[in-house]
Amino acid sequence: MLVSLLRWKPLPVGSPATGLSLTADDGTWIKLADFKGNLHVMLVFLQKLDDPSAEWFRRLDAERTRFEALDCALFGVNTARTDALRAWRTQVGVETFLLYDPLAMAARGYRASGRVVPQCRDQVVIVDSEGVVRFNERGLPSVERLLDIVSGIAGREPPPPPQPPPPPNASGDGQLRTPGAPAALVKDVTSNEALAMLAEKDSPYILVDVRTKREFESERSPVARHIPVDELPHRYSELGQTTHVIFVCQGGGRSASAAEFVTSIGGTHIYNVLGGMSEWSGPKVSGS
Repeated sequence: MLVSLLRWKPLPVGSPATGLSLTADDGTWIKLADFKGNLHVMLVFLQKLDDPSAEWFRRLDAERTRFEALDCALFGVNTARTDALRAWRTQVGVETFLLYDPLAMAARGYRASGRVVPQCRDQVVIVDSEGVVRFNERGLPSVERLLDIVSGIAGREPPPPPQPPPPPNASGDGQLRTPGAPAALVKDVTSNEALAMLAEKDSPYILVDVRTKREFESERSPVARHIPVDELPHRYSELGQTTHVIFVCQGGGRSASAAEFVTSIGGTHIYNVLGGMSEWSGPKVSGS
């Protein structure tokens, strides 16, 4: 009973794929909708960026060109921020791009996370070019089995392995072979800079405090709106805008994650207050 409360069954095969809009480790904005009618997509949700996941991912990346010959794009997915994903990809020496999934939002859509903890679980999802889930299984299956599955979806055999395989692009500067557009970058600002932006005549900016309710009621900016960071993925529409948003927390860490999330869904002009409320130089109020 406890396990069923903490875990859920993977999204069934044959279900329509849930939407996905995430930032790749190179700053590219990847939207699943861009692939519909063109390519199949394999999403590899990774719980940890270490062995044995790293070794498995190397094997998958070594067969990347064979998957691409079957019109299948590959992506890894993890909750680490883009700079950490980029460093890991360089360390492992693979070309397959990694997508930043803040708060495991996309993973939850495919039930590739826990119900409570916002963390990806090892799970592979294959979505065909019509936007239908064709494979969704926990764990990291053998690469050969995944090739067979994609081959069946494509209706043809994969080409033989390249001999010799091309050297890995450890620098991660290869060209993206799949659709995407540059994602907006989060910009860090000081407290004084944030206050100046909010004070502009007809300012389009809003300030969003992503701390807990207790922290918010203890001390906050009088103009701040409150949405805790772990509630942002299903409440961001309450803000009424995904552009010109300034995020603040206590020290700058949670607000940075919130800002990254909003850029991952297409937000622009997104800012993070360095030092958070601990260094806030503007007016403060308290109470509910």
